[in-house]
Amino acid sequence: MSQPSVLIAGAGPTGLVLALRLARAGIPVRIVDKAPEPGTTSRALVVHARTLEFYRQMGLSDLIVEQGIRFTAINLWVRARHVGRVVLGDMGKGLSPFPYMLILPQDRHEVLLIERLREAGVVVERSIELLDATEVADHVRVRLKRADGTEETCDVRYLAGCDGARSRVREILGVGFPGGTYQHLFYVADVQATGPMVNQELHADLAEADFLAVFPLKEPGNARLIGIIRNAAGDSSPVTWDSVKPTLVGRMGLNVERVNWFSTYHVHHRVASAFRKGRMFLLGDAAHIHSPVGG
Repeated sequence: MSQPSVLIAGAGPTGLVLALRLARAGIPVRIVDKAPEPGTTSRALVVHARTLEFYRQMGLSDLIVEQGIRFTAINLWVRARHVGRVVLGDMGKGLSPFPYMLILPQDRHEVLLIERLREAGVVVERSIELLDATEVADHVRVRLKRADGTEETCDVRYLAGCDGARSRVREILGVGFPGGTYQHLFYVADVQATGPMVNQELHADLAEADFLAVFPLKEPGNARLIGIIRNAAGDSSPVTWDSVKPTLVGRMGLNVERVNWFSTYHVHHRVASAFRKGRMFLLGDAAHIHSPVGG
């Protein structure tokens, strides 16, 4: 490809989709990421109707829908007893060609986008870190660092910062990121399990003040668990799977056979004070972060 007009920093879903749309429009684009390989954990799960509508314009919607599962119902539980079921189904019927929410883990989502991007003639350049960027006349001069420590300077017409919540592009621009952090510490686990709550529907426990939910994954017997760590603020000991397992067994009646991934995290709510300065832009988590409930 000829000298790139746009450099994209960050190869998550936002950066990949931007690169794909630019490439298909015939705009020379380069996309780099400091991670040595794509993500291997499920992370974000839900793909909403508006995203699927954009994918339809790009000829991707059928593939994405085929790879995911529809979010059809929410089941409510109290002390391992089923007390209600809310059917979502095609809740947006008549409003969208995709009147439902779709579950497709982010790692699989990214693989699909990377493959389509490669077909469009663009390969993600990995283990490349963006160090600095300066707008000069009608272009942006960018300094990059490779894994071996060597540096490269390139000129592009535009720089797109798709580099996440700790965005280096946002830092370079000096753009504020006002907001805050919710008090609770959450955990997330992808597991293989058995029990009435592993049936490709969402299950939420209402017995306690804490949030505890089981999200469906497409592979039979697989599920995503999300919950709140009790008394995390006053306890400095590390939170592990063994810390939360008794609660899951007692409240949800789950028989977890294997834990594929376990992590803890805080939920933030922040919005950048500007999404653009001159020829440099902020997109995705670099521009705004919020509770997953915000979709």
